[in-house]
Amino acid sequence: MRFIGSKEKLLPFIEGIWRRYIGPETVRVGDVFCGTAAVSRLFKQLGNRVIANDNLRLGYVFAQATLNINDEPHFERLFASGEIPKGNGHCLYPTYYDRVLAFLNDLPGEDGFCFREYSPGGTHRGSYERRYFSDQNARKIDAIRQRLCKWKQFNLLTEAEFCLLLSNLMRSTNQVANIAGTYGCFLKHWDARAQKTLCLQRSPIIRSAFDHQVFCKDANELVRDTEFDVLYLDPPYTWRHYGAYYHILETIACGDHPAISGRTGLRPWEDSKSRYCDRSDAATALAELVICANTKHLFLSYNDEGLISHEQIMETLSTRGHPLCLEIDYRRYRSNNGGSKRNVLKERLYYVQTQENSKPERRSSILAYH
Repeated sequence: MRFIGSKEKLLPFIEGIWRRYIGPETVRVGDVFCGTAAVSRLFKQLGNRVIANDNLRLGYVFAQATLNINDEPHFERLFASGEIPKGNGHCLYPTYYDRVLAFLNDLPGEDGFCFREYSPGGTHRGSYERRYFSDQNARKIDAIRQRLCKWKQFNLLTEAEFCLLLSNLMRSTNQVANIAGTYGCFLKHWDARAQKTLCLQRSPIIRSAFDHQVFCKDANELVRDTEFDVLYLDPPYTWRHYGAYYHILETIACGDHPAISGRTGLRPWEDSKSRYCDRSDAATALAELVICANTKHLFLSYNDEGLISHEQIMETLSTRGHPLCLEIDYRRYRSNNGGSKRNVLKERLYYVQTQENSKPERRSSILAYH
């Protein structure tokens, strides 16, 4: 996924620090700004019980698909319904999951919301011609999304199965979107990726003996009511509001037909605004969360260009114990050629053990991680 703030490439860094301070024991861990669920996936792979949360529906979908598919899915209700015929070529695929994906990939396109609003064929007579997707791919997105909604409406999929297939659609959509990295705008000319045909691909299945919990709430509200052994925080670092930057994926996740506006076809996103994207409020929001967090261990991912300064973070974490900061150089995510000229950031992972009788080996220090 092309996604601002993704920790996909930082997972070895996070895992190394996790093993150092938490070890191999099974814990109840919260990932309350989960995004595309990359870190939730790591926590699950390490054998933990995971509580994931994001205030966007797209984050909820990714987390459900990652955490609550614990074995190869059989789609029992769907196949029992006869929705996927037994006598066609889909029977040649090795698993039920592959057969469902093949069926969805073969659906004829439909002129739905995505085609009407985000492709040149659907918008060329309107105020703006939008080029987020080719006509063919926009129609495929609509056909697959509408079929998934139908299956969900008639109770042919479990919540986890529905989110698994929907996450496959969102990942495939992202691979053929005519964008530089976010949906804040579309490219004037067609990117080579956007000219490929959308094709759903299966996600890896992570086996687990546990049931995991997934929420779509404000993180500060969730933390007030939930107990954790370990709490991992990865709030937005900058002024960018994810609800605006990923508005088309959010629409696909919600399955609605919002009233959109402007050249980019932006859906209403104000309800998903984050306090962590407001320079005047971000430090206060973090302090409120840290103070009320019911957890034995707390990790915070942030970088050296974030709205909250290192000194403010250390002061906030010091209210719960003796914080430690480990950092690593990391190549900047770029969705376009604008912004800072720095190519390398310092990604920081803060840690504090909140039990008074146990302290990290060094107080209020920054350690370079190698």
